[in-house]
Amino acid sequence: MNFGQAIEAVKTGKKVARPGWNGGGMHMEAQFPDENSKMTHPYLFMTIPGCQEGIRLLPWQPAQVDVFAEDWEIVS
Repeated sequence: MNFGQAIEAVKTGKKVARPGWNGGGMHMEAQFPDENSKMTHPYLFMTIPGCQEGIRLLPWQPAQVDVFAEDWEIVS
């Protein structure tokens, strides 16, 4: 799957990832703000499990290598 297809998948609520990201279980999702959110526009975020905090959630921007990659996968 290419990056455009990955973005379309996250727009429908799916989680996506690339094989070989640093650490198992890492994935990207989209957050769609509601009336209780501080953000006013959708944004991408990364989930990184296995950290000191247990799970780390942080905003994510794609690197050039991610944008041109053809190895995106939908994860459960």
